[in-house]
Amino acid sequence: MKSSLLGLTLALGAVGAGAYLMLGGHMPSMPHLSGSRGRRRSGQLRGHAEQSELKLYIDNDGDLYRQQTQPIIKNLQRKLAKGKFDKKLSEKLWMYLVENGAKKYAKESGTGSVWHKMFSMEDRKAVAKELADDFVAEYAS
Repeated sequence: MKSSLLGLTLALGAVGAGAYLMLGGHMPSMPHLSGSRGRRRSGQLRGHAEQSELKLYIDNDGDLYRQQTQPIIKNLQRKLAKGKFDKKLSEKLWMYLVENGAKKYAKESGTGSVWHKMFSMEDRKAVAKELADDFVAEYAS
């Protein structure tokens, strides 16, 4: 009994330490404690954590990968081969995937939030830019 309790305690500690390191070794600010200026409307996400969440969701959803990511990659590979690749235009193309991923995430989360309020335009643009950067790093070299 004591060994299983010890194992559980160690596992929970490892998860906590991993989360601490993922956040850069510091605790996140608490916007709900900073008064009325720091409050957000419910269901409205902002910042790096939301960008990471959306990108992870897009990267790990099989339907989005098969229906959109693969065709986008093939399209951009053809453009690279022809010498007509433009990174800014590729970010616009990735934005379609990001918006569909945000819609699907909001629908599956069941919070009743509207997808464009759940992920701000800045968050969605940052994810699209990150996807474009990942493509360039993998295929353009």
